[in-house]
Amino acid sequence: MNTGLRHLWNGGKIGFINNTKTKMQVQKKPQNRKSILSLLFVTLLINMIGFSMIIPIKPQLIMNIISGNLSDAAQWGGYLLFGYAVGQFLMSPIMASLSDKYGRRKVLLFSILASCIDFLIMAVADNIGSFLLARVFSGIFSATIATVNLCVVDISEPQKRAVNFSVVNSALGLGLMVGPFLGGTIGDIFGIKVPLIAGAMLFLINLGLVYFFIPETIKQKKCQKLRWHEFLPLKVFIKLKATALPFQLLIASLLYQISFHSFTAIWSYYMIAKFNWGVKEIGGSLLAVGLSNFFVQNVVARYLIPKLGAKKTFFIGVSFAIPAFYLYAVVNVEWLVYVTILLGSLGALMRPCLRGIMSSYLSYVDQGSLMGGITSISGMALIIGPIVMTQTFSVFQNESYALDMSGAPFLVSFLMSIIATIFVFWAFSKKKVAIQNMA
Repeated sequence: MNTGLRHLWNGGKIGFINNTKTKMQVQKKPQNRKSILSLLFVTLLINMIGFSMIIPIKPQLIMNIISGNLSDAAQWGGYLLFGYAVGQFLMSPIMASLSDKYGRRKVLLFSILASCIDFLIMAVADNIGSFLLARVFSGIFSATIATVNLCVVDISEPQKRAVNFSVVNSALGLGLMVGPFLGGTIGDIFGIKVPLIAGAMLFLINLGLVYFFIPETIKQKKCQKLRWHEFLPLKVFIKLKATALPFQLLIASLLYQISFHSFTAIWSYYMIAKFNWGVKEIGGSLLAVGLSNFFVQNVVARYLIPKLGAKKTFFIGVSFAIPAFYLYAVVNVEWLVYVTILLGSLGALMRPCLRGIMSSYLSYVDQGSLMGGITSISGMALIIGPIVMTQTFSVFQNESYALDMSGAPFLVSFLMSIIATIFVFWAFSKKKVAIQNMA
């Protein structure tokens, strides 16, 4: 075969291979955004169900291990959350940056596996020290929620981001509805530690879901070498301070999250002290919380945010969340607890709107830093909030007062959320221009 024919033959062969590859690529259609959002929703839902199964059983679980009373259990509950929070605060910026470099999917898998190991350790632990070590370990690798939110940023157009945040994060409310109810029911029937084993099994299922069905969402991974000292929490905040993001919004986010820990840290202890509820009653009340929050984030938010915009919808949420804290502090009739839950559920509008607003001030390449900063704020809130709320509850529960003061942590949240709202007004008065249109 002469040179010309060989060249023609090789060219035809190469062309045939390229054409074949092209056809194969065309046949392999990428998943659309809606299907990925649905999968992210399910991932967050399973994660939250597993994570929240421990809530109704935690007081009795801790009392059994330490052989103490409710006040002692509340104190140790605060210490356990503190250990989790310290790990999350120190490591969350690093985990977010690792997802920028190595991909969201790998970090998500690693985080879910860590949660599974955490629950298995707690299921076999017979002393409070082992519990504390398990919580610290889980906090260090607790990047599931932050990574899912980064995936939402990756696949969302700026004007749809707040709505997508709300839809995906409504899984938190739904998980909070199902998880405690399952945990309380399983714990009541089969034993106080069985919900921990069930939770570990759910994390294993979630691991398989992510591994087999969720694709990598990041558009372009960072290639530069990681400089670990740059990912300390303080460094992340300094980097965000240099952007167009009003720093007052980060402070407000911290204060809001601390205030919401009056609910997450002491709800079970408070309802035992106030109404002598058991694990089933506590699980049932959290079922109402989850259901109402799910409705707000999936129905109300999807209607209000496009119609009114993220800012106005945010303030609607604030106007219901603040009075709810006060009502929780003074409620003395059981059915009024459920009325307050319904009113306070509109506060669920706040988080996705505030997150979407903050996201709009930053370019796409800075979104990882923002999510690392938000997760660090969550860690700071977990460090401060549970300790403040559980110790406040413990002090007022131990002392004898003319009035019932066990709701004091909710009054702290009431005042703190008012201060946070003042910071939001201050941020908006700066009139910094958002980079992306949030509508």
